[in-house]
Formats: sequence, C-alpha cells, structure tokens
Amino acid sequence: MNLININPVNAFKESQKNLEFILVVLSAILLGIWAVKETIALRNILLILGTLLSVYYIVIELKDGRLREQLTFWKLLPIYLIGLSFIWVVAHYFLFSIDPINQFEELKSTWLRAFMASIVGLGTGLALRNHPNRLNLLWLGIFIAFLVLFYQYIPRALGQNKLLVIDYDHYLFHLKINTVLMGMILIAGIDGALLDHLRTIQYRISNLRLLYLVYWLVGTSLALWAFVYIVDARNGIGLSTILYSFWFLCALVFFIQSQIRCPNLKSVFALLITGIGLSLIVYFAFLQTTVNKGWNTLLADAKLAVQIDRYPHWQNLAQMGYPKREDGEMVTPNTYERVAWAAAGSRAIMAHPQGVGVLAYPFAKHPQAPKKMAVNGGIPNIATHSGWVDLGLAFGIPMLSLIFSTLLLIFTQAARNPCPARMTVLGFVVLITFLYTVGEVAIQHGIEILFYLLALMPALLFTKPK
Repeated sequence: MNLININPVNAFKESQKNLEFILVVLSAILLGIWAVKETIALRNILLILGTLLSVYYIVIELKDGRLREQLTFWKLLPIYLIGLSFIWVVAHYFLFSIDPINQFEELKSTWLRAFMASIVGLGTGLALRNHPNRLNLLWLGIFIAFLVLFYQYIPRALGQNKLLVIDYDHYLFHLKINTVLMGMILIAGIDGALLDHLRTIQYRISNLRLLYLVYWLVGTSLALWAFVYIVDARNGIGLSTILYSFWFLCALVFFIQSQIRCPNLKSVFALLITGIGLSLIVYFAFLQTTVNKGWNTLLADAKLAVQIDRYPHWQNLAQMGYPKREDGEMVTPNTYERVAWAAAGSRAIMAHPQGVGVLAYPFAKHPQAPKKMAVNGGIPNIATHSGWVDLGLAFGIPMLSLIFSTLLLIFTQAARNPCPARMTVLGFVVLITFLYTVGEVAIQHGIEILFYLLALMPALLFTKPK
C-alpha cells in the first residue's frame, strides 16, 4: 500500500487560499443584495458568516507573520479611527441620548450590522491585498444585480415605447438613491480595477485581458443608462463626472511623470481609457438634459436655496410653496429642497455638536428643528438629503471628524505608496466623500456599506509598494 505524504505547509497555504476566495465571493454576494428590497434576512446571515470567517482569517494572517510586517502606526491608524467611531456611538447612548428607546433599537440593528460589515470589509481587503486581479470579482454581485434591473426595465420600456420608465415599486432597488449608491460603487469598483490592472501589466497592451475591457464598458454603461432612463438621477451623473475627472487628472499626472523618467507611449493607454470613460459620462449627461431640465437652472436654484433665512419656504412647503428665482420662475423642487435642508442641517450641527443619537430623521428630533415645521408642517419625517449632514445631526462633529480623518489618512497613504489597488482606493475615497455629501444614504444599509468600504480600503494598503 502506497502512502502519499502531504506537505502540511502546502496544505495550509492551499486552505488559506480557499478561505481568501470564499471571503471575496461572500462579499460579492453581500454587495449584490445589500440595497435590494426584502433581503434583510439573507444580509444578516452573510454578515454573521462573513464576520466569523474574517476573524478566523485575520488571526491566521497575524500568526503567519507576513501581515505583521505591514502593521505600522500610520497604516493601522485608520482602523483605530473606525473602531473609535463605534466606541463613540455606544458612548453617546450613555452620555447624550435624548431618545434612548429608538437609539437602542438602532444600536442592536443598524450599528451592529455596520460593525460586522467593517470586520467583513477588513477581512476581504486583507484577502485581496496581494491579488489585485481578483478585485473585479468583488463587484460581480452588483453587476448581476444591474443585469436583473435591466431585465425588469426593458419589457416596460418596450411596452410603453419610451426610454424613461420610472417605477420604484417594480424595480429591484427601492428609490433612486439606492440605484445611485450601488451604481456608483459598481463604476468605482470595476473602473478602478481596470486602471490597477493596467498598472500591474505596466501598460503593455499585449498583456491586457479583453474581458476586463468588456466588463468595464458594459458595467459602466449599465450604471449610466440606469441613472438617466431608469431613475433619472442627476446626482448619479454628477458623481460619475467628478470621479472620472479625478481619474483623468491622475492618469495625466502619471503620464507626465513617466515621460520625464523614461519617454514612452505605454502609459498613454491609461490616459486614453480615462478619457473615453469621461467622454461616455459627458454623453450621458447630455442625454439627461433632454429628460431633466433641472440641470439648466442648477446653480441659480442652489444660490437661492442656501439663503435659508431669506427664503424660509423649506420649513413648510405645503403652506408656503416654493420660492421664485430672479427670472420669475419657480425653483426646481428637488434642487431647492436638497440644498436648503442641507444648509439648515449644517447650521444645526454647529449649534448642537454632540448630535441626537438617532439616524432615522435626526433633524425632527434635533433641538434646532424649525418650530414652524414641527407645529404646522404636517411632515414628521424629514431628511436633509445629505448623508454627512444627517450623520452629523445624529452623532455630531466627533463622528464626522473620525470619518473624515480616516478618509484623509487613506487617501494620503494610497497617493504616496503605489500599492496594487492604488487607483481603486483613491477612487473610493473620492466617491465616498461626494456620494455621502449629495445622497441621503446615512441610514441602515447605507451606514453598513460605508463602514464596509472604510475598512476595506486600508486593508488593501497592507502590502509592499509595487
């Protein structure tokens, strides 16, 4: 009888690789369903399973020794700040709570899931940090979700014989902001992965995988089409423009630097890709101007909306209606409400810097809530339409300071150290900063996704620069 000797070291490495792959697949599924309606039970299962696997994987990595080499103070600092954010949430409940019942409900639901999401993000980032070619796999779940969205949209568009078909009750994602949230993560993910792939192959076109190009073009086009014709979301087009403008500037800087060091045309390919992407977004922005006239008066509406004392209509739109611009035309309702509520909420944060402790409509519970709105408005639930403002109203300046410091540290480290996932990390820092500025995503799964990404990004930097 022949005995086969199995090297225990090789067996351990093989099991570790399998665990890494499982973590990435689990995260891909979780991201794919995170904002989908009626998936809370499955999300909870995946979060619990992912947390257990991530903790086990992190312990293995620490024992293995390779991770310890990267545990410098500056790389660990973002993780510490994320941990302090959760400590502040718990401390707020004991020190500053004004609605302890609802705050405790959020602690054991939204914040518990956000804590588990951060652990899953940390474990997934560590599993991916040395395998940038697997980054595309992480966004596959969202890509499939958008294919399902188009499966729902196309028959309706054909049946009604028009391109713009808004039907939130029928579609996979509830309300436009969830489509924007997941669509922008998809764009930042697959486009960042393509740019990192180009850096990995040192811009050699012969080594470029055609599947990456197809994935990038189809995924980006699906998200942009959804922004324009499925949910008519101007913030989706605006965020895409900001993100790709940033990447185009990065590609331009890298190209100039490469020409100074060693003149060649290889790095022009990244400039070409980002230029094509930016041109595609500008084209879809033009298409949206034909279905949404709000772009034409955006600046004028915003200029009026920030004057919250001169134009107090935002406090009680049902009674006072919408104000008129200098040209005599009424402001665009969506733009006016978003800007006015964000301005009022920002001022309230400064007046009550510790926050009210509740994520669900924090302005309604705030000491600085407009009395006219509370008495006569007839609208008990009010969101400022800005994630950062809502989060600031809920947990004050300390929470915002911790998160912005985390983003700044991650951006600085990614900019200074050419890690394998450099463009992905930089892109997500820019995206999170602006997405949570203009999107009402500081609730439930929006908070969970935020802390997942905040933990994922620094984990991707725990590697030697290449």
